[in-house]
Amino acid sequence: MTTTTLFKGLLAAVVVSFGLGACSPALDWRTVRPEASASLETLFPCKPDRLDRSLQLPGLPGPPVVVHLLSCKANDATWALSYLEVGEVTRVSSALAAMTQAMRDNLNAVAPQPFVAEDLGPAKVAGMTPQALARHWRFRGQRPLEGGRLEPLEVQSWHFAHGLTVYQASVWRHPPPAGGKAHADAVETFAAGLNFSD
Repeated sequence: MTTTTLFKGLLAAVVVSFGLGACSPALDWRTVRPEASASLETLFPCKPDRLDRSLQLPGLPGPPVVVHLLSCKANDATWALSYLEVGEVTRVSSALAAMTQAMRDNLNAVAPQPFVAEDLGPAKVAGMTPQALARHWRFRGQRPLEGGRLEPLEVQSWHFAHGLTVYQASVWRHPPPAGGKAHADAVETFAAGLNFSD
């Protein structure tokens, strides 16, 4: 399996969630402690649904790994967290690289033109395990809609690790208007809400 299809099913669920409905609930922040996750606490602005998928991660020989996805829609954006246990410390960097490439490949697979990827610097999650490939990304582009129309899409994602668990937190939304402080504040709240209790 290539990185192009690594999270295809999971990312498709996020994309579909992003596109559903013209309205969505206002932000209702709550603390979420994901199951099977090493002491991570998160803040979600809505109640997330959970999806688990067994996948063969490229570069990781042996049995498939279980990828967990939490996601929900609020304020016309989709908020998501996916994570997986890699089994050995030598696999953490490979998994971080694979998750980043999978995000890029899956966005570009449906776009008329490649998404622009911007590296916003190191991911900053309290209590995370330091990793050179733990990064904060912004992807900007367009996704096709029915009737040949195009819709702008911005995805911010944070890739990080804690011990042998690798994470990808992301926000999928229309690009915010210039000076859209409320949009920026919500994304900052989501990112700042990621922390490990040990």
